[in-house]
Amino acid sequence: MDPTLVGTLVLAPLVLLYTIEVVYQVWLQACFLEAIPAAVRAAFPPHPRRAFFSFFASLRFQFAVLRYARINAPDDAPLTTYWKRRMRASMLREVILQACLVVTTGVLLWLGWRPIWPWQIWPRL
Repeated sequence: MDPTLVGTLVLAPLVLLYTIEVVYQVWLQACFLEAIPAAVRAAFPPHPRRAFFSFFASLRFQFAVLRYARINAPDDAPLTTYWKRRMRASMLREVILQACLVVTTGVLLWLGWRPIWPWQIWPRL
């Protein structure tokens, strides 16, 4: 079997899992923003009014949301605590998947694997 194909097939599930996690985070962030108190959300940097479009917001806003999700405040409502827990779990999964992608790609490159580019496929067809 072609080593390029084998390496690509090894990386494909990791890339797919990472993509699914990022798409899940869009929904998760929208639910999280709807669950937090309005005063806290108003204190964030400028962002879209609709929570679902919050992924279009600035990087400053994204960092503020992630920073707030990491902090355990004693006055948090149970619903806010629940969504914070889910956000932290998602952040951890994302970091683990990123590390797996980097290590797997590094090992494959070390073993001689090279990615195949679309322009290399078309002449074969």
